Amino acid sequence: MGKFEDQDLDEKRLQRRLRRKRSQLIAYIVLAVLLIAVVSGAAFGVHFLRGFLKGGGVAKVDAAQEASSEASSEEIVIETPEEEEPPQEMTDEDLLTQIVDTCISEMPLEDKVAGLFIVTPEQLTGVETAVKAGSGTQDALAKYAVGGITYKTKNIKSEDQVTDMLAATASMSKYPIFTIVAEEGTVKSGLSAAIDVIDAPEITDVETAKQAGQQISNELYKCGFNLDLAPYVELSEENHFGADLDEATNRMTAFMMGLTEYGVNCCMYSFPAAGDTASGEAVLEYTKEDLQTTYYVPFKNAIDGDNASAIMVGNVSLPNVVNDNTPASCSSVMITDELRNNLGYNGIVISGPLNDKAVTAKYAPDQAAISAIKAGADMLYLCDDFEAAYNGLLEAVRTGEISEERINESLDRIYRVKYADRVDEITQ
Repeated sequence: MGKFEDQDLDEKRLQRRLRRKRSQLIAYIVLAVLLIAVVSGAAFGVHFLRGFLKGGGVAKVDAAQEASSEASSEEIVIETPEEEEPPQEMTDEDLLTQIVDTCISEMPLEDKVAGLFIVTPEQLTGVETAVKAGSGTQDALAKYAVGGITYKTKNIKSEDQVTDMLAATASMSKYPIFTIVAEEGTVKSGLSAAIDVIDAPEITDVETAKQAGQQISNELYKCGFNLDLAPYVELSEENHFGADLDEATNRMTAFMMGLTEYGVNCCMYSFPAAGDTASGEAVLEYTKEDLQTTYYVPFKNAIDGDNASAIMVGNVSLPNVVNDNTPASCSSVMITDELRNNLGYNGIVISGPLNDKAVTAKYAPDQAAISAIKAGADMLYLCDDFEAAYNGLLEAVRTGEISEERINESLDRIYRVKYADRVDEITQ
């Protein structure tokens, strides 16, 4: 089978599955109508036979027929069913649910677990620096059907090069895949730092923030990126969204609205607050009240406006909230209690980089992956050793330490985003 056909076949299977379900529904309706007709005919036959036997045989046939005719006429008048309303058309949400359920139900466990991981192309293929997708990428994706690949400046050489690489990667994947970059239109961003193709305005207010999001989204979409790690939520003068809480919140929201307007999903980071976790443990002494009145505000605003497809949880430690120094990515208090239950977020939760020293100093790769999933994360970002983390999580599901239903919950959130703009294409 050609290396560019897997994803097309996956969608064709979904289309066939949906057509079978519709055909089954029609068959059930036809069968029900036939059964009603048979029962009605049987009732008439029994009525006629009783009249024949009780009325003395042939001499009473005419009377029985007359009675049956009258009864039948009365039945028709009385019991003629009202015209049935045509079945209601399925909404886009119903169709999306059916597509997602079908996809997940047909995935082997190995693919389900792999679908929770976000890796670099180097982690996936083993090469030193990936700048194209060839047979190595195809073989790796056949073995590990990862949910996303994130690209850095070193992977981007030109617009044509990155466009070809991402298109080939997407076509080789068994399932829809997130192609990810961190891009805010600044010189430190992934695409802007590599090639000068984004003409985003400086963010000075809400309007320029939205325009920046639109410009970035347009270029990312053309290149083939579908998930942007942005905006970076930090209240400081160094952050181009600004230090003022209300103004920065409004600018971030406008930026996300512009970004999603052109078909690119956004991932806010890092919840609940920024900290240097790459070089070691970052302990923040914030109380829950501090978070509620300040650091949660940009996230809550995006959640209420349904602007964030994903939120990345960082690896800072908050002992005054969690009661210990567990990194937020591995804390059920921060993910399940605070982000989901307190702030009401139902979208994709991505862990912070699990190769941060704040994590690797406390957990082996498999332990970090298992802890993050138990805490409520849906996707695992940059494990320190991808294969060890994958095998450890897979074994945890096989042994029942983590249920397959728990994995399915995360996949449901992931595929609702991945298939959201493809419902019409699949159901045609």
